Amino acid sequence: MPDGENPLQRPRPRLNPALVRRLNVARVFHALRLAGEASQGDLVEATGLDPATVSAVVRQLRQDGWLRATKAPRAGRSGRPPTRLAIDRDAGLLVGARLEPDAVRLLATSLAGEPLGNWQGPVGAGPDAAIVSLRAGVEELLAGVGVGWDGVRAVGVGVPALMAHDGRLAFGPNLGWRDVPLRARLAERWRVPVAVDNDTKAAALAEKLFGAARDADDFVVIAGHSGVGGALYLGGRLQRGAGGYAGEIGHLTVVPGGRACGCGDRGCLEAYLSEKALVAQLRERGLSVVGYAGVAAAAAAGEPRAVALLEEVGILLGGVVADVVDLLDPELLVLAGSLTHVAPHLLPAIERALSAPALARVRGPCEVVISRFGPEAVTMGGVALAMEAVLGLPAWWADEGGGRPTWAGTGSGW
Repeated sequence: MPDGENPLQRPRPRLNPALVRRLNVARVFHALRLAGEASQGDLVEATGLDPATVSAVVRQLRQDGWLRATKAPRAGRSGRPPTRLAIDRDAGLLVGARLEPDAVRLLATSLAGEPLGNWQGPVGAGPDAAIVSLRAGVEELLAGVGVGWDGVRAVGVGVPALMAHDGRLAFGPNLGWRDVPLRARLAERWRVPVAVDNDTKAAALAEKLFGAARDADDFVVIAGHSGVGGALYLGGRLQRGAGGYAGEIGHLTVVPGGRACGCGDRGCLEAYLSEKALVAQLRERGLSVVGYAGVAAAAAAGEPRAVALLEEVGILLGGVVADVVDLLDPELLVLAGSLTHVAPHLLPAIERALSAPALARVRGPCEVVISRFGPEAVTMGGVALAMEAVLGLPAWWADEGGGRPTWAGTGSGW
C-alpha cells in the first residue's frame, strides 16, 4: 500500500458517461410526463440541467418518435411562438402485469402512463402455466386496445416472491415456486424489454412515479395481497439489499411461536395480516367472508368479530410500523394493494403506535396514507417497471460504476 493511503477510504467510482446520459434522459422524460406539456426552457428549469443537455435529449427523443411538438401562440407578443413538447400518445404502449396465485391482472398504458385498457384472467398452476397465461393475457389485452406487439415498448411484471437482481425468482412461498429464471424466460417469448420484480417493490415505484410518494425521497410501502410485503425507498432510491431481498416486512415476527406462515416460520406479520390469514381467523371465530373486501364490509357493518379482529391485527401492524419508522425515519408510509380495503380500520391502531414511543417526540413526523391505486398498485408498478426499462435506467441501479446487473440493451442506448 502506498505511503499515506487511507485503507478505510473507498476509491471514488469512475464517472459512467452512459449512465449520466440515461439519468439525463430520465430527468427530462419524467419532467415532461409530469408537466403534460412544456417548452425546452420549462424543462431546463424543471430538471436543473443546462440548455445544451436538454436540447440534445429533446432532439433524440423527437428523432425516436417519443415526442410531439406544437407551436403555442403568445398572447400580445410578437415573434416566433415557442415550441411546446409533450409525450406522444401514439409513441407506443407499456404493459404492466400483476401475477398472483389465482389470477393475472394486466394494464396497458401510453408511454406517459395513461391507462388505455386492462385485462384479468386465471393463472395456471406452476411457472410454465403462468408464463402461458401471461402471454395469452397480453395478447388479448393488445387485441382489445387495437395494438400489435410492434407497438409495445416494454412489459413489467410484479411477482409476490423474493426476486434476485437478475430477475430470477428465488422463492415465492404463496406461489409454491423456487429458483425460476422468470425474467429470462419471459424475455425469450416476448422479444421486448422485460422487467420483473417483487410486487411490493413494483408498487413502491408506482407510488414514486405516479402516486402518493411523488415528492418523497424517503418512504416505505407495506402492501397486502396473497401475502404481505414491504419496500424501502430511501435516499431517493429503491433499496434492494445485497441479494435483492430487502424489505420483507411481512416476515418480521410479531407473535413468537404464533400462527404458521407460508415461509416456514411462525408468528410472521403475514400470518395475521394477509388476505388468506384474515379470512381464516374470522372463520375460526365462526364468520365466513370472502377476501379483504368481505372483512372490510363486515367491519363497516359493525360485525363485532370483524371489528375485534381488525383491532387486534392493527395493534400488531402498528408495532411493526413504529419499529420501521424508528429505524428508518421515513417521511411517508403507504399502505397499498388489496390491503387498502381494510386499511381504514387499521389506521387508528397505527396512529396510536406512532404517537406512543419516546422517539415520536424527537424524530420527524411520518405521514401514513392509503394508496389511491387500491388493489391495482402492483399492476401500476408493472407499468412503472416497464417505463424504467424503456428508459434504460432500472429503479434499483446501485452505483455510478454499474455494480449491479442491468437490463442490458433494453434502453435507448444514448
